[in-house]
Amino acid sequence: MTSPIADLAHRLRPLVFRLYHQVRRTTPQLTLTLTQGSVLSELVNGGPRRMSALAEFERVKLPSMTDVVSRLERLGLATRTPDPADRRAVLVDVTDEGRRFYAEMVTAREEFLRERLIAMDDADRAAIEAALPALAKLLIETKKEALISDER
Repeated sequence: MTSPIADLAHRLRPLVFRLYHQVRRTTPQLTLTLTQGSVLSELVNGGPRRMSALAEFERVKLPSMTDVVSRLERLGLATRTPDPADRRAVLVDVTDEGRRFYAEMVTAREEFLRERLIAMDDADRAAIEAALPALAKLLIETKKEALISDER
């Protein structure tokens, strides 16, 4: 017999995964990988980053991050420039096209959720809204998120 908490985790995990997968699958992405999308999001929301900081943020090796950024550059979503504080380092920044693409992606994802929320009755929408603070508490600060805070 499992505990109520283990049972809740067992039921919650596939729902969260499937909801994220549906939202991601039904919105524009230009075939971005999860890492490419995450880097684009970080650049839009956090500003320019050193290549090394992005690699640490995503927990990948520098050569892998170089590949990720190269793909974003080829798509016109990001650009690299020398870091004015240390010319040996490279800063990666989002382009205007990258900002536009990211905004369209966020709008499409929120529209996907809006359509589903509209189809629900008031009680279900209220239950989801009431659950938001508790769901937010599931998001513990990770090293990845601490890196963002430290760099800003």
